[in-house]
Amino acid sequence: MNRMTPQPGLSDSWDRCSTNYNLDPAERWETRLLSAPELRFISNRTRLLIQHALPEMERLHSLVMALGFTVMLADANGVVLSRQTSRDDLTGCRRWGFQAGALWDEENAGTNSIGTCLQEKRPVMVLQSQHWRLCFRNLTGIASPLYNANGKLAGVLNICSFAGNDIMPFSGLLMETMITTARQIEEKLFREFFPNDTIITLGLATESSTPLVALDRDGHVRGATHSSRVRMHWPEGELEHLPALMSFLDSEDELSFRKAEVHVIRSALATTQGNISAAARTLGISRSTLHRKIRALNLML
Repeated sequence: MNRMTPQPGLSDSWDRCSTNYNLDPAERWETRLLSAPELRFISNRTRLLIQHALPEMERLHSLVMALGFTVMLADANGVVLSRQTSRDDLTGCRRWGFQAGALWDEENAGTNSIGTCLQEKRPVMVLQSQHWRLCFRNLTGIASPLYNANGKLAGVLNICSFAGNDIMPFSGLLMETMITTARQIEEKLFREFFPNDTIITLGLATESSTPLVALDRDGHVRGATHSSRVRMHWPEGELEHLPALMSFLDSEDELSFRKAEVHVIRSALATTQGNISAAARTLGISRSTLHRKIRALNLML
């Protein structure tokens, strides 16, 4: 059988399947399903992720169902937590393991959109014969990582189909829709985690994470999304002992931080409806300092 060459980025997954996992691509594969108690335990632990993802999953399914896609949410270990599918696809979903409690980690299932997305920590698309296992040659999957309020990988949003249809004409649009939906879920989680803080952005979103930062009344960083942590070189988890954000930006000379400073000031001004004094308090700097920065950055008010 002729196999497709994996798209850029999937070759690493094939190497892992061959070398690290010692998986035989022709071997029969059966879905591993968690027991009901195991699934309840994991669902309780990830209830906030499920709660915020479900409305977005329903909306996403309404957009992709005509192409034969099922929408799934998986945790950081590749366990499916929830599913949105059409009635006509229920039998196929059971056959292929597109259901809650199914384990789609790369080590067991080989190259697949959920497991490989978790390994690569980036959006991935796996088309038919690009799967490692030959039995998955009719499957198509597109997945995007989901991050929690502390910037940690929380799971995967996935659309998958067993129909064997050619989706290449729509692949770009489908991927962008997936990434946008993942950002919306991340932002909901972030805003709920920091309900009393000022949320600002450090610029345009990249891939599946939006660069958001939560600031207290003194302008100190209380939290940051995955994208913000990458841009600012902040670690995962709790952010402690950081100076006020504007002071931190002042200490950096790189152009990227100048751009970040512009976005921070604009976000603060937008949040306070253009009130300079209120924006300065939000940023933890004086009114005169903010005026000086606005002039130095040539910001139009």
